[in-house]
Amino acid sequence: MLKFFDSYKSCHILIELPITNDDYEMLESLFYRDYLSWSVEFGRVYSLKSDMINLLYREIYINLKNISITTHRNKLNSYLYRRGFKTIFSSLIREDVVDIKDIEVVLIGGSADSSSKVVEIVKNTTFKNLALVIVQHIKADKKNIFDEVLQKYTKHKISYANDGMKIQKGHIYIASNNKHLQVIDGYFHLSNEKDYNYSKPSISISYESFSKYYQEKLLVIQECGYASDGVDKLKLLKKFNSKLIIQDKDECEAKPMVTNAALLKVHDYILPLEDIIIYINILDKQMKKDEWIDYLLMMLNKKYNYNFNLYYRDMINRRIDIFMSKHDIKNIKNMVAVVLFNRSAFKGLFLEISINVTELFREPIAFKKSVEILQKHYRHTHNIKIWSAGCSSGEETYSIAMILDSLNLLEKSIIYATDFNSVVIEEAKNGIYSNNSYEIAKSNFKKIGLNSNLDEYITKNNHYIEIDGKIKDKTMFFQHNLIEDSSFNEFDIIICKNVIIYFDKELQTRVFKLFYDSLKFGGFLILGEKETIIEPFLKRFEQSECNCNIFKKVN
Repeated sequence: MLKFFDSYKSCHILIELPITNDDYEMLESLFYRDYLSWSVEFGRVYSLKSDMINLLYREIYINLKNISITTHRNKLNSYLYRRGFKTIFSSLIREDVVDIKDIEVVLIGGSADSSSKVVEIVKNTTFKNLALVIVQHIKADKKNIFDEVLQKYTKHKISYANDGMKIQKGHIYIASNNKHLQVIDGYFHLSNEKDYNYSKPSISISYESFSKYYQEKLLVIQECGYASDGVDKLKLLKKFNSKLIIQDKDECEAKPMVTNAALLKVHDYILPLEDIIIYINILDKQMKKDEWIDYLLMMLNKKYNYNFNLYYRDMINRRIDIFMSKHDIKNIKNMVAVVLFNRSAFKGLFLEISINVTELFREPIAFKKSVEILQKHYRHTHNIKIWSAGCSSGEETYSIAMILDSLNLLEKSIIYATDFNSVVIEEAKNGIYSNNSYEIAKSNFKKIGLNSNLDEYITKNNHYIEIDGKIKDKTMFFQHNLIEDSSFNEFDIIICKNVIIYFDKELQTRVFKLFYDSLKFGGFLILGEKETIIEPFLKRFEQSECNCNIFKKVN
């Protein structure tokens, strides 16, 4: 999706997902117009197709047009930077989007329809380091018994707020009927003033009083209700930097309160009840860094269905530190909240964790041994099926394709390349890499000892290289999760280098079973230099005659 705004001789171009062919054509046409400068801003975009990259290169570095590029995703920014583009990076992931470290009081406001939601919150949350204050509309003649109801679900002390009572952490307080509830210097103040918004207690009066006193230390949860009491004071929360979460209206029978609250657009989040409970629990927890990471991994599996628990913890810790550094997040608690309640932040962390270091013709000795196996076992076969598993950005996949072409085997080969990271799959399809990677590739290629010239397969400009079309055409990239997805074909060769080294033994066992099930008998599994077959697969594979990390399925 492309939008542009021009003024006199300059043009600002905003590009968001999805990017269509029409967007590409429009961008190209804008570069042909008589502007003096262009600024191209990529919003929530993680990757670009090769056509777009080549267009930007042509207009900036060949036609020498005054074009600036701004990105809001670190992954795209790094990708363009490594390919010679000068970019301006502006992160959309900010710690203050959540910034939950200073909250002291959670204030829930709603009418009678919110009672069931309050029960679930009290039942499933802890309030060791927070105070919870509940303000609901209650009829003047109704007996105060909600404390007895809630006490069934928690060990925390629950009481109706009394005038002059000090507000303490670890306590749950309920506003009494026929009294307005306010706070003065950390103590409750109950007043008999006239009804406000036809209500006593009035949610509006409590919102105003608590936000003025607690300011950024207050979290308000706007629950369900038929009236509009409370909504008129929500803008004050923004003024005093208090946080506001609105209950998802789809979970409410009485929708007016939450619907009208959302229309003001002063909220931090609109969340279902399950996520509100998670948010409060994060607020209340005080844990060491390792415990926070344990909790994060558990919640990533629960919330996003990605299981990183079986990855080696040292690697996870390093990637989390890098993510926090990139986005200037200094507090691990805030980082957990940002990732769980900001899907863009989760995707950024996901991309950080799933990055694998690779290069063209990496570990050339193994490729040289692969040449020997291809010549010995596959020169006279009718077709060759190869799976490049955990292909990352595609360098090793294209390396084997170029070797196959050098041996005149590419035309009868099909190469499937997979990774569970959809963004690096798109990068792999481009086949565009830095000029520095080309210099490394040339050195590695010579060590393999082929007669062909690497330049036959690569187009080079002053900033990056691009893999030739005939190589790309023989490779099919798609998303596949080694941890959860099943076998999808029967292969002659499986290449998986420097991937399982990040997995613990349980996960390695699962992946080796997948590879075993996916190989033909007599087929070959090629691993990284530091990887090897483990039990219970030692008798199902034998090390190939090259005495390297290439294993043959025998049993």
